[in-house]
Amino acid sequence: MRKKTKNRLVSTVLSTVVVTSLLFPGTAGAQGSKEAATVKQKVNSAESIQNKISKSLKSSFKKDDKVTFLIKLKDKADTKKAAKAAEKNAKLKAMSNAKTEYQKRSAVVSSLRMTADESQADVKKYLEEQKSKGNADDIHSYYVVNGIAVHASRDVMEKVAQFPEVEKVLPNEKRQLYKSSSAPFNMKKTQKAVKATDGVEWNIEQIDAPKAWDLGYDGTGTVVGSIDTGVEWDHPALKEKYRGYNPENPDQPDHEMNWFDAVSGEAAPFDDLQHGTHVTGTMVGSEPDGSNQIGVAPGAKWIAAKAFSEDGGTDADILEAGEWMLAPKDADGNPHPEMAPDVVNNSWGGGPGLDEWYRDMVNAWIAADIFPEFSAGNTDLFNPGGPESIANPANYPEAFATGATDINKKLAEFSLQGPSPYDEVKPEISAPGVNIRSSVPGQ
Repeated sequence: MRKKTKNRLVSTVLSTVVVTSLLFPGTAGAQGSKEAATVKQKVNSAESIQNKISKSLKSSFKKDDKVTFLIKLKDKADTKKAAKAAEKNAKLKAMSNAKTEYQKRSAVVSSLRMTADESQADVKKYLEEQKSKGNADDIHSYYVVNGIAVHASRDVMEKVAQFPEVEKVLPNEKRQLYKSSSAPFNMKKTQKAVKATDGVEWNIEQIDAPKAWDLGYDGTGTVVGSIDTGVEWDHPALKEKYRGYNPENPDQPDHEMNWFDAVSGEAAPFDDLQHGTHVTGTMVGSEPDGSNQIGVAPGAKWIAAKAFSEDGGTDADILEAGEWMLAPKDADGNPHPEMAPDVVNNSWGGGPGLDEWYRDMVNAWIAADIFPEFSAGNTDLFNPGGPESIANPANYPEAFATGATDINKKLAEFSLQGPSPYDEVKPEISAPGVNIRSSVPGQ
């Protein structure tokens, strides 16, 4: 009797379900639709997470168990707002221009660091846990761009992409220095060096720099920074213009906060590839007695960050150098915005088209009143030049791009052209960049 009662009960329940579904067909359909929607949502979520990860980064794990990759966070500091608020406050207190600038730069750095600290906390905690398990190492947090560099496994990469605060997971790519030809600095055999007039190089004369000097505008009071291959600091044309130079003790310069090596960590400035020394000479170089004028602004001081080796510079190293330029760090790693340069020269870049990895860095410099100069770029195997070929970061709306001209004031055949992918005229100016004589290490 019990079995029959039980069977009869089950039958009644089933019948009720069937009748209910017939009377109210939307009930069963709604349940199915709900489940289908949940499944679809999960699929879309999985696809969204995978879309955060660069395809080239995924493929790099085919060769190695661990690779270095970059994690970009969604949150951005409003550096422009921070700078404006600091400037307004400084004016209310009738601060000097120097103190106003310091307040602005400090506000920019503080807003960037606060945003990075808050938004990166959970991701960094996870990475540290994975480090203790041997799945990750070389964790480096940035604030100039809200991001993290890490050397880790594929599983760690995929887990990181699941964090809602993460915008993208990208490969640690290499950017290239701009060299005008295979011969150093485009010194082609078919072209003869142009003799300087009264000790002033032709390129300096062509842009009327001596006329500006005569009016008292020779760069005095300005500090220029270079992100490049380094600088031979004691080169005769550059030694006394180095901010770390001590005239009372010429052989004991102060390199702290005047030099940074993101590549090998060397404590004193050096240049193993000539490029950075040549660029710095073009900016400020001359003999101590004022002769041999190879620089546009011989009265300016220089500082430098090395981010490039022979095969280029990684995003991680360039980003570290760019952050240092915003606020040079002391021996204990504390940032000092008051030691930032007024201008940063960048003779490097990536390819044409959109790549906004460095755009936050450029905007941070601008908010801190640091002028971001970028070379428009040179033709190479992957970029033959022509219209719309200008490389990033030079093609950013915020970057000031410079093209190259020859002695006849014609655009150099290797110089990349605009417009930019943001539909803006680029470069902003073009200036002498072919067969330029400047300082070279050891010479």
